[in-house]
Amino acid sequence: MRLLITVIALLALSGCSHSGTRERHGKETEAVKDFIAAAELPEVAKIYLDDEIRYFYVNDDFVIIPTKKDYFLVEFRGTCYQLRSRHWTSDMIDFRVTKRLLYAKFDTIRGCVVGRIYELSDAQLEELRYLGDAPGDEQFIDPP
Repeated sequence: MRLLITVIALLALSGCSHSGTRERHGKETEAVKDFIAAAELPEVAKIYLDDEIRYFYVNDDFVIIPTKKDYFLVEFRGTCYQLRSRHWTSDMIDFRVTKRLLYAKFDTIRGCVVGRIYELSDAQLEELRYLGDAPGDEQFIDPP
């Protein structure tokens, strides 16, 4: 009985220690999802990749991928912590079909499944860049 109470107490304490971080990232993710719905971003099934693959971190659920002509917002099926502090290289993509295309629902990046891909205009990119801009420790990395 004492062991059970100890285990429950430890689980409760560990949940409390990360709740602020989860809550903050949850609000950022909800803000981006609201932006997608309000802007009615067109969803695409695949994007053509450049030789040098880059991304801009938005939060643990979204990244922006620039190509030669366009920008794309990539949504992962789940939280992807692996992209936080790493530079994205072509060897991080687990290609399923071809190396020149990134497919939604099929390809993974470091084990994180690409859920959806949305096309962004320049104005939408700028709006997304300033989304949730308030004092605090923002995660978004500004595109050039």
